[in-house]
Amino acid sequence: MDSAAESGSDFEQRAIVLARALHDPMGIQGAVMFGGRERDGPFVGHDEIHAYEFTVGRTKEKAEKDGEKLAELLKAVGGLPGNALKSRTGWFVTREEPTPDQRTTVDAIGRRRGERLHAISIGTLHQRMVNSEKYIQARDNAPFGSTAFGGQRRPGKAPNVPVVLEAANGEPTSVQGLVDRLLQGQRSLLVGNYGVGKSHTLREIYSALRKEHFKKGKLTPFPVHINLRDCAGLKSPAEILRRHAEEVGFDHSGGLISAWRAGACILLLDGFDEIVPSRWFGAASDLKTVRWEALSPIRRLVSETPVGAGIVVAGRSHYFSGQAEMVSALGFKAFEQFSVPDFDEAQMSEFLTQSGVTWTVPDWVPTRPLLLGYLVSISAENASNVALSTTRATGWRKFVDAVCEREAQMFTAVRPETIRSIVSRVATLARSRSDVTGPIDMDMLRQAFVSVNGLQPDEEGVQVLLRLPGLAAADPDDATDTRVFADRDLADTAYGLDLADYAMDPYGDTHPLSGVASWATASSDLGIEVATDSLNEMGVPSATVLSALVARDKQERFDAVMADLIRVAAELPWENRPVTSSFQISGVYFEQLVLSDHPIFAATTIRDSVIECLDVGGVDEASAVPHFQQDLIGLLDGVTGLPRWLEARFVECEIDRFSIATHTTAGIMQLGIDRDSRIALSILKKVFGQRGSGRKEGALSRGLSLTDRPLVPKVIDELVSQGRLQKSSSGNSILYLGVKSRRKDALQALASPADFRL
Repeated sequence: MDSAAESGSDFEQRAIVLARALHDPMGIQGAVMFGGRERDGPFVGHDEIHAYEFTVGRTKEKAEKDGEKLAELLKAVGGLPGNALKSRTGWFVTREEPTPDQRTTVDAIGRRRGERLHAISIGTLHQRMVNSEKYIQARDNAPFGSTAFGGQRRPGKAPNVPVVLEAANGEPTSVQGLVDRLLQGQRSLLVGNYGVGKSHTLREIYSALRKEHFKKGKLTPFPVHINLRDCAGLKSPAEILRRHAEEVGFDHSGGLISAWRAGACILLLDGFDEIVPSRWFGAASDLKTVRWEALSPIRRLVSETPVGAGIVVAGRSHYFSGQAEMVSALGFKAFEQFSVPDFDEAQMSEFLTQSGVTWTVPDWVPTRPLLLGYLVSISAENASNVALSTTRATGWRKFVDAVCEREAQMFTAVRPETIRSIVSRVATLARSRSDVTGPIDMDMLRQAFVSVNGLQPDEEGVQVLLRLPGLAAADPDDATDTRVFADRDLADTAYGLDLADYAMDPYGDTHPLSGVASWATASSDLGIEVATDSLNEMGVPSATVLSALVARDKQERFDAVMADLIRVAAELPWENRPVTSSFQISGVYFEQLVLSDHPIFAATTIRDSVIECLDVGGVDEASAVPHFQQDLIGLLDGVTGLPRWLEARFVECEIDRFSIATHTTAGIMQLGIDRDSRIALSILKKVFGQRGSGRKEGALSRGLSLTDRPLVPKVIDELVSQGRLQKSSSGNSILYLGVKSRRKDALQALASPADFRL
């Protein structure tokens, strides 16, 4: 509280609370009667007696009056039976520092009356209770939540992008705005998805409160930042504070408890979703009981904190079944809720600038701080250019590996590979629901755990499931434990990893992909790219995937998994072997299917399926393409009508619409602009046609005349030099990807192609 705005009675009440906390931290002594009056003291201990007088007065006369009262009180209490041998101290406490006259007057009274009297400020009283400066020094050197588990950054100062929070009503709030609320005694919840920077935000709040504490002469409450993951198995608030003091290396835990009891600190509690339950009954219906019991000490810490002392608790909201349970389990009554959103484009740009990044950002990169930080960290290992060696699939795979590695550090007996396998298996099981992102209930989570581990989850196992990275609450107001993948790309990446595991061993019956798919939707391009990238890294040849396709064909499983495996086989390096089998896909829904020239496509028939967008811009009359029978096709992209060379491949198919002329390679090449610009537009159309998806070098020449194709390498080099494209590698293939910052320009050029010049 601002001392200038604090009344005398408010100051006295605050000071009394401090004195009680200092000498009676359990709050059992209370006021005593002396001379017929109730007094807030003296505090009589085993071998000490302390008495207090509090004032906002600045006069010598006030010091004289209160000093005499203290001396009188100490003499009288010291004369009571049992107190004769106890030391006696009187404290004249002022709001600001005592004046020189006040100090001289109190000292003189003490010498004259034979009592030990001191004139101090309330700031000094704070420091008698707990040395906040020493605590903050110790806290500064200890880890702050999950910020300790990110990738290793380059040497030097870590990036610090201003955080913008969102209130429950959607209004933006700054960190300073939340700090001001905490100083006024407000209690807040801070929630966010995995990797958005909740721990970073709490550290920023801590830094702002720390600065305010020293700026105001230690008169404002000091921040106590507690990593809740360190508090597993504790039962009481005092145990939490003692454990915290031990973890950060502060040797006066009793003072920390006293400061909390007195409301002299602001609690920043990081990671309510990281408290390991002490037991689990085994049924999903018991999870609320598990969480309620696990959070009992946190609930007590919140509810027993004095009114007027600020608190903020942070974690992933999907840990609970809904907001009602979250509020109840954490012991909140009146509070405000804030969320940490993903970076916007400006924040992302600032983050990369502060990181010293000079490479261009791939178009696939999401704006989540955790992934950006990880990309920066791996750039340090490959100083040449991370963007030149990281495709969308590789980037997402490394991201999943990084978050699972970080998550595994929260536990003692869970490996990162296990967490990754569970996340991947959940992604596969989720595809049987209404959307590839879920919904996901606890039965599905447990099924995934058992499928991966072969046994029911123990205490740490259920904690892994409750905290599984990448999941979010399906509906904050829903009382069930339903979750969804927070990001579609993350769900597709996880499924791609599970698809690769199945492709390597398709003959067992324990993997859910070994049966008939209960879903009709084929994977996105990202899922296929991830599976391909994973198999490439492990050196799995296309023959292995071909064997899986043959086995599936013999079982007459012409489903979405068959479709996904065919597309994976088409992306893997081909050993130029003939395809002697034929494959069918039936009753599958494709959001987008991009054709390329590959022998396996020529051996494939797609029938009775729905294809929202069939992209034939990368093939020509010499290419190997599938047969289509009785399919519904929303958009045949890349052509203005069905070319004669494709007619024989489409039997009884219904095509809703075709590309407009200027959106096809043929149409672009008819524009009245120079030839290099026409070729450049055809390349931009192929690369930026779908966000984040790269195109193989050979595909960029498809659809061009034999006289135009020799110019493609020169045009590609120019587009790369202009910063529109970037070159990457995937296995033995060269890919070209769009640059994130140039996507808007590329789309504008394609919208007005006649105005474009290379």
